[in-house]
Amino acid sequence: MILIFVQILLGVICLGIGAEFIVRSSINLANTYKVSGYFIGFTIVAFGTSIPELSATLSAISYPEINSVSIALGNIIGSNIANILLILGLISIFIDIEFSNQKEKKDETFWVLVITFIVVGIFIFLSEMQSSSPVTIYVGVALVCMLLGYIIWQYIVEKKSSNEETKNTYNQSQLYSYLFLLLGLLLLIGGSYYFVLGSKFLATELKVPEAIIGFTLVAFGTSLPELATGVAAAIRKQTKLAVGTILGSNVYNIVGIFAVILLVRGEDFPKNSLDLYFESLIFMAFVTIVFTLKIRKGLKIGNIHFRPYRLGRKTGIIFLITYFIYVIYNFSNF
Repeated sequence: MILIFVQILLGVICLGIGAEFIVRSSINLANTYKVSGYFIGFTIVAFGTSIPELSATLSAISYPEINSVSIALGNIIGSNIANILLILGLISIFIDIEFSNQKEKKDETFWVLVITFIVVGIFIFLSEMQSSSPVTIYVGVALVCMLLGYIIWQYIVEKKSSNEETKNTYNQSQLYSYLFLLLGLLLLIGGSYYFVLGSKFLATELKVPEAIIGFTLVAFGTSLPELATGVAAAIRKQTKLAVGTILGSNVYNIVGIFAVILLVRGEDFPKNSLDLYFESLIFMAFVTIVFTLKIRKGLKIGNIHFRPYRLGRKTGIIFLITYFIYVIYNFSNF
């Protein structure tokens, strides 16, 4: 058991350090093009912080000693839930997160919601199929096209919006930026391997279904880079960078990484196992709906009003409590 926790701890440390190197280097290189903090967060930083999810997914489905599509699927679902409830919730307790009310920027939360519903529908459809191959290949390719289309749309929106320069807090030469980027990737790959391997062994020891470990422990570990990035951005008053990172990471997780699973191990997509994933899938969609309504319209619960275009301390506390209830429910209900 001690060895298991050492593997998990080593994986978390490598993931955190690797992601920090990637984020620092990405921000430094992206500032060369003088784009907005939101766009940097949504594209380069979000991709960098989503690499742990990608690495953990590849480790889970590629290494024979792990060989768990369930952990990979649980990871992408749980990571999206953790990104909104845990990370945005924790950040907003300490500093208000402001969202743009420009039409193009405001519509981005809506499209994230639409994409979430599409992926949930695809997941349910594939779960109910008796034979997934070669359908999973076609679906995987379609998801890749969707992701590329969304990134192109983000670029068009950015070009139409007024460019605001993001303060570059990391002063590195381009050569050092590329070197740290490569080092960060290597640390993420190694860290994800040990983290997922330890998590699988822990699931075996505790007799917990691997999907639940994916929903919770693996999802939390691979969301640490988003948490570190969001906290660092919030401290520097770069909340748009934090928002872009979280929204972008969610899209990369449920579209890009889901596509990787289908393209690499689509034939092993779990059949007739929707009961295991259904509650977390619906909860992920519900969380995204609440988040989108809060940002676009605001919410009212009893006499408590939650203003639009902003996440404050009250919302953060509710998000955190909801996340911990979700985690406890998963472990107490298997």
